[in-house]
Amino acid sequence: MTNSGIPHVNQAGAGPGLFHTLVPVKAWMRTPALVSWPAIMFVALVTVPPIGLVILGPHPTMGSFSDASWLFAFYFAVAWLLLIGAIVRPALVTRELLFVVVGLALAIEIPLAVALESALHATNANLLSSIITIGLPEELAKAIPVVVIAAFFRRRLSPVDYLFLGAVSGLVFGASEVERYITGVVQSTGSGDITNGDAGILILAYVWRFITDPISHACWAGLTGYFIGLAVSGTHQWYRVCWAGLALAMFLHGLNDWNAINGNGAWIVVVAVSGILFLAYAKAPAHPARPAHHSTSTSLAGVTSHAPRHGAPPPQPYRQHQNPPQTPVPATHGPAWHPSPPPANHPPAVTVPPSPRKKPWWEE
Repeated sequence: MTNSGIPHVNQAGAGPGLFHTLVPVKAWMRTPALVSWPAIMFVALVTVPPIGLVILGPHPTMGSFSDASWLFAFYFAVAWLLLIGAIVRPALVTRELLFVVVGLALAIEIPLAVALESALHATNANLLSSIITIGLPEELAKAIPVVVIAAFFRRRLSPVDYLFLGAVSGLVFGASEVERYITGVVQSTGSGDITNGDAGILILAYVWRFITDPISHACWAGLTGYFIGLAVSGTHQWYRVCWAGLALAMFLHGLNDWNAINGNGAWIVVVAVSGILFLAYAKAPAHPARPAHHSTSTSLAGVTSHAPRHGAPPPQPYRQHQNPPQTPVPATHGPAWHPSPPPANHPPAVTVPPSPRKKPWWEE
């Protein structure tokens, strides 16, 4: 007779103990989901805030405040990156490309933007000066990492992938800019220590910039990146589309920084429009290939045929001595339009399947 008792009775030397049953550490270590990128990012986002508070310390100095500000700025930039990645899902952007864009952005963007703004005597007193002296230098600086990637990869990436890379470049720029801005405000107090009053002003008046600046810059730089992707994809001549995204980002950026708008209700509208435009380009379908011209051509048999239009079957050439026309068969979704094999002078239309898209880097 076989033993039909409870199989998990904890006898000596058999089965896991109570601790390993309640806290199965070995089983957790063998679970791929617990060592995936989402899990690592989740733990990082949970632990970074207390790390920042420890760095700041009970008696913050200018040095500790600067270190905590860098951590705080990039904390929200990474949080925005995860959300943008979940929306855009740029499957062709690898971790290596991401690191290249971040490295170029950290090394180039802020120094170049500051130099250009100084040369142009940046001011936001009126809309035109805000666009030319602030929007142009900063958007141009954020576009450089994307242009470098485009020079090497060109058509290997889609316009949406370039939009994502532009957004990453904008996140880095926004995080760096807000840290520089906040520490500059603190240094202007002329004190080596931060008083309670200074801390209160920073929290109430400036802490929101850590959240808003990275995502605003990401939306504008993403528009520039998308049109750079259109320019290098071959669907349009580059000089017709490459400037359009930069001009749109410059205008929205200048409008955002203009004194007459920044800080009131109209400013909220500008930020909302920037986000909506970013989403529209991010979720738009892939840009189709350039369609063939609808011109007529003469076949070898002397019969005029027309290039098929997208979505409609090509017309059958008329032949003498052919049977009376049959009842037309409705077109079905498939690689061929004809119910029977087409004639030799009309090869079947070839349907190019979309390129397979692998998982995004954070799901690998």
